[in-house]
Formats: sequence, C-alpha cells, structure tokens
Amino acid sequence: MPNVFDNIRDFLFRDEDDGEDDFELPLDESGKLIRPIGKVRRVKHSFRTHSTGQHPSNPQPTSLFDVLPLDDEARALLTIAKAVREQAYAKYSQFHVGAALAAKSGKVYAGVNIENASYPAGICAERSAFAAAITAGEREFSALAIVGGDPDVPCYPCGICRQFIAEFCPADFPIILSDGIYALGGLLPHGFEL
Repeated sequence: MPNVFDNIRDFLFRDEDDGEDDFELPLDESGKLIRPIGKVRRVKHSFRTHSTGQHPSNPQPTSLFDVLPLDDEARALLTIAKAVREQAYAKYSQFHVGAALAAKSGKVYAGVNIENASYPAGICAERSAFAAAITAGEREFSALAIVGGDPDVPCYPCGICRQFIAEFCPADFPIILSDGIYALGGLLPHGFEL
C-alpha cells in the first residue's frame, strides 16, 4: 500500500528545471523528518515564534502576537499539509483541510478533516494529526502547518483545535499558515488551564 509521503515526494520532485537548487523535503524513506529539523535549500529552521531567540529575518525581539515570515522549512511542512488535504473527507462543506505536525522525535504526522452527517461527530485536520501522533506515542511537538480551502488564504485553526493544541504545546508553539508563522499563544491568548 503506498505511503502518503510517496505521493508527496512524487509531487515535490517533478523534473522541472527552474534554475534554482533542488527543493529537498527533509524526510527519509520511512517518512521521518530528518533531525535536527532537516535542511531545505540548506536553510536551517528552529521554528521560533518569539523572543526565545531572534529570527534571522527579524533581528528585533518579537512577541507572541507577531507573525514571522515563512522560510523554506515552514514551506516544506505547508507542502505536506497541502498534499494530504486531498485525502480529506469533506462531503458536506467541500472545504478540504490538511495538517502536517512535526514531532520532536523527527516524525511528521498528517491529518485531514473528516466530516459526518452528524456534524459534531466530525474531526478537524489539526486534531486528526495530533490524534495520529499521540496514538503513536508522541507527546512533544515542534510545529504544525495547516492548509485549507484556497491554499493561498490562511486557514486558522478553530477555537476547539486551538484549545486542543494548548493541551500539548506551549504558548510559543509555531503554527504555520500560508501567510506566516504564528505562535499558539497569539491565536489563543487566554487558553483554559486546569
């Protein structure tokens, strides 16, 4: 049975000579993201979202509410989210969403939205990706990319997903959308805690 990453590799590694360096998605043959979080066009990514360190393109300290620009590593996760989005089951809304979750172990977990005639029984792509990762034993995560609808328009996680992500991730956790890298704490400034 073909692995979803086989389709992604076929999509990414088409033979097109655009004059640029080859785009290398940092995955090994098993779909594991190479650690440290890989290299894409020889650009390292630390998935920082605020002043825990300075972002190379923004020497000023940032806050959780700043949106950082996309770099090649963030685009790689977005590409995975876009590719898996095609597997979404969106029979009722026709709004297909894909998510790619990078775990600190190095693996990438994909998720899609799955709708149901009983709407509350459906699941969002973000929670689907987390469910796959958690089922595999993961508990620490590096970043999440989300693509839905028009891939050029940001697809923000819903409120339930934001709170769900906050159960496992800190406020500076990077959420990668089509227009930049957001911090979870900026999207969910007053999350519920027990």
